Amino acid sequence: MKLKHSAAALLIAAVLSLASCSDKEIMNINNADDISFSWWGKDIRHSYTISAVKDFVQQNPGIDVRTEYSEFEAFQKRMNVVFAANNECDVMQINYDWLFRFSPDGTGFYDLNKLGDIIDFSNFSEDQLSYGRVNGTLNGIPNALNTETCYYNKSVYEKYGLSLPSSFDDLFEAAKTMSADGVYPIELSKKASWMMSVAYEEQISGKKCFEGTEKVGFSKENFADMILFYKRLVDKKVTKYYPEINKYDFSNGISAGTVCWISDAGYYCDPLIKNGMNIVIGDYLRQPGSLNSGWYAKPTSLYCIKRDTKNPEAAAKLVNFLVNSSEMASLQGLEKGIPLSKAMLEVLEANDQLNGIQYKANEKLKTSSSIERISPYLESSDIISVFEEAVKSVIFENGDIDEYAEKLYSAAQDILK
Repeated sequence: MKLKHSAAALLIAAVLSLASCSDKEIMNINNADDISFSWWGKDIRHSYTISAVKDFVQQNPGIDVRTEYSEFEAFQKRMNVVFAANNECDVMQINYDWLFRFSPDGTGFYDLNKLGDIIDFSNFSEDQLSYGRVNGTLNGIPNALNTETCYYNKSVYEKYGLSLPSSFDDLFEAAKTMSADGVYPIELSKKASWMMSVAYEEQISGKKCFEGTEKVGFSKENFADMILFYKRLVDKKVTKYYPEINKYDFSNGISAGTVCWISDAGYYCDPLIKNGMNIVIGDYLRQPGSLNSGWYAKPTSLYCIKRDTKNPEAAAKLVNFLVNSSEMASLQGLEKGIPLSKAMLEVLEANDQLNGIQYKANEKLKTSSSIERISPYLESSDIISVFEEAVKSVIFENGDIDEYAEKLYSAAQDILK
């Protein structure tokens, strides 16, 4: 999707640069090699990243780093504005779909290949680096791979005499038993609701929602099926409607399972594991006779450099520190998933940090033959927001399914323009 520059956007960007929704810190002040660095995440990520940047500044006394950070939704909104005004930070943590949103031809970010004497690419395979290439240009370096994964409280399923689900039909069968006690077989966030609905429709139709970055594979009828599938999940008590999910539902046994990215597994699962609950990783759900997998892998995030940064060497040093240093590896641990960098993996192995639910989920991803590379457009906030509007209207307001299927199809087409 093309970004439009306007006076209004420039004004908003100017205001945000002074009073951003992000928190900010400055490491050192006003040296010649001043650079800025932005990221999103929860408080734990903010804390260790700030510590890592302080370590970087101590090791590079000629470089100042100004940091900006917030939670994902606020960060995403701000990125749209700062890119329109060419006011983005020198170093950025970005989501995978933003590569193609802000750099559709590969020129929206700095060509990292030009900085190969500073950034150690030897810690990554070419296949790993290919996630950061757009039109042949290396725009970003992925820090880990991620996929939506099912996690279950096995004790709850055993209480009801149920096996863990391996298909979508199994979830509906589990709901027939659990719903009498107000228990849901699984909980789905907004993103997980969208991704699971896509997976279901791809499996039963044999089509792809997006065929790479080239075309929309779904018809209006496929999008209508997706809306109806999610409505059925809610109506049959498989999951709560996602705005109604309480963040403690999984830990309190209201939800017997959850779906989240590997990088988030520790956040959702570790507290339950520490309380003695038997949390296990489930299968990637497949319908019998399914024609596609519907489950996808993507980078957890990527590090990019501003296309016209005034200090590319300083920015490259920071990127190399973020993806390869022992300090960042030890501080970050597995919070962003299992690092791709061989140097970081060696540090984590030496520290005995390659364990736990995230590590197990990553091993499942690595050994699965059914996980495919995601189309970046599948995570576009533009189409997910239309899906959000559609399911709310159809479930609660008797909205017209065909009308919203048309809107979803149009949104998908617009993304490719």
